[in-house]
Amino acid sequence: MDVRLIAAPRKRTPADLIVFGFFEGSPFLKESEALEPDFAKSIRAALEKKRFSGKFGETVSVYCDKLHEAPEAVVIGLGKKTNFRTLCVRKSAGTVIQMAQCRKAEQVRVFLDSFSGGEVTLQNAAEAFGELSHLAAYRFDQYKSQSGDEEKKKTPETVELLFSKSAAESSLKKAVEWAEIVASGTLMARNLINEPGNAMTASKMVKVAEELAEEKAVTCKVLEQKELEELKMGGILAVNQGSIHPPALIILEYGARYKKTGILCLVGKGVTFDTGGISIKPAKDMEKMKYDMSGSAAVIATLSALADAKLPVHVIGLMPMVENNVANNPIRPGDIIRMYNGKTVEVLNTDAEGRLILADALAYTERYKPRAIIDLATLTGMCAATFGDKAIGMLGNDERLLARVRKAGEITGQRCWELPLWDEYRDQIKGHHSDLLNIGGPYGGTITAAMFLKEFVPAKTPWVHLDIAGTAWCDSPRYDCVKGATGVGVKLLMQFIAESVR
Repeated sequence: MDVRLIAAPRKRTPADLIVFGFFEGSPFLKESEALEPDFAKSIRAALEKKRFSGKFGETVSVYCDKLHEAPEAVVIGLGKKTNFRTLCVRKSAGTVIQMAQCRKAEQVRVFLDSFSGGEVTLQNAAEAFGELSHLAAYRFDQYKSQSGDEEKKKTPETVELLFSKSAAESSLKKAVEWAEIVASGTLMARNLINEPGNAMTASKMVKVAEELAEEKAVTCKVLEQKELEELKMGGILAVNQGSIHPPALIILEYGARYKKTGILCLVGKGVTFDTGGISIKPAKDMEKMKYDMSGSAAVIATLSALADAKLPVHVIGLMPMVENNVANNPIRPGDIIRMYNGKTVEVLNTDAEGRLILADALAYTERYKPRAIIDLATLTGMCAATFGDKAIGMLGNDERLLARVRKAGEITGQRCWELPLWDEYRDQIKGHHSDLLNIGGPYGGTITAAMFLKEFVPAKTPWVHLDIAGTAWCDSPRYDCVKGATGVGVKLLMQFIAESVR
C-alpha cells in the first residue's frame, strides 16, 4: 500500500472515496466545504434533521458523480473535540481503512485537517493514518484458498492524505515515514507469530534472522546446540529436550559504531510452540500457543525497524528459541537444572518454561555490559487474567527506566502498568533442594515469575520485564487487527529508543 501526502492547492485526479472527520457540535470545516460544497450541503441537511450528529463512530455517506474529489464521500463522527485523543484518531483511521476495504476502493483520500483537534495535532493524525493504513488492512492468508467473502475484501492500493497548508508538508512527511517503519516492523512480528508451530521452528527463526542480517545493517550470531551445551545454558537446553527440533540463541546487533549511547539489550521469549510439556496445558485454546514466541518476534522486528529508521543507537537483541514439547526426552517435574550463571533450579511445573530460557539469555547479557535491559515475554496467564488485553504487566529494578518505558507506553497506546517487585516475594521461589523453584505457588504468579528473572539480571544493571501475555494476541477482530497476533511491543520499543536519542 502506498500512503501519499498531497497539499490541497495541487492539482489531483478524483479518488474512489474521500473521507472527512466531523466533531460533534462543531460547524463543518470551511476547508471541507470548499473541497466538496455539494457534499457539505448534504451534511448540513443531515445535521438539521438529526440523521447525523457526529458522535464517535457514526458515519454518513453520499454517492454522486458530480463530486469533485471522489464519487463517494463519507463523514465519520469523531465525538466531542475536547475528548479527542490519539487513541480516537487511531480508531477512526482503522475504521476508514476497513470501510474502504468493504467498498473495494482502490484509491482512498482522507482530508487530514478534519481529523486534528483536541489533543491530536495534524502530525499525530498523519502518523495514525500512516500506521493504521497498513495495520488495519493486514491479513494473514497465505494458507487460505482464495474464495469466500473475506478474500473478496480489496485492500486499497493508495491512501492519500490531503492537507490544506503546504508549509506543513515536511513535518507530515517525517510523521508518515516513521509510522510506516513502525508498521512494517509490527507486521513482520505478526507474520512470524501467526505462522503455525509446524512451520515456525527455532531453525526457521534462525533463517529469518540470518536473512535480515544479509538485507540490512544488522549482524547475526547464532548459538546452536553444541555451543549452548558448552556454555551450560541449562534452561534453554532443558526446555527444548522434549522437542525433535534443535534450540538456538539468536543474537542480533545494530549500531555497534554508536559508542556514546551505551548498549541496550532486548531479550525476547521464543517458545515456538508450548504444549506445557509433561505439565500439559488443557486442550482448549492450545492452538494459540504458537504465539508464545511473541517476545522474540517483537525483538527481531524492532531490530529490523531500527535499521530502517537509522537511529544512532547501539542495540543487541537476544532471542532464546525452543519448543516445549514431549516428543523426545522432556524435562520432568522435580528435575533440577543448572543455569548459565551457575544457579540451580528445581522444576515444579514444566509449563513455567519461559522464565527458564529467558534466565539464560538475561545472564548472558553480562558480557555486553549493557546500560539497560528490557525483556518481553508472553510469560504468565495470570497477567492476562489481571489486565486482559488492555495493559502490559511491567516490573523492574530501576525507577527511572520504569518511568521511561511507562511514558513510551502512554504515547503509543501500548500501556504498561507496574506491579511490585518486593523482596518478600522471593521467599515464594526459594528452593528446598536447589537455589530456586521455577514457580512460586498459586498466587502472585506474574510477580514471582519476574522475581525469578531478577535472579539472572547482571548486578547493578537497570532492567524492565514486560509481560505481554494478554496483549500479544487478539481473539476477535478490532480496528487495528484481525484475529491473531497483534505485534505488540515493536511500537513501544521504537518509541522508547527514539526518545533516548532525542
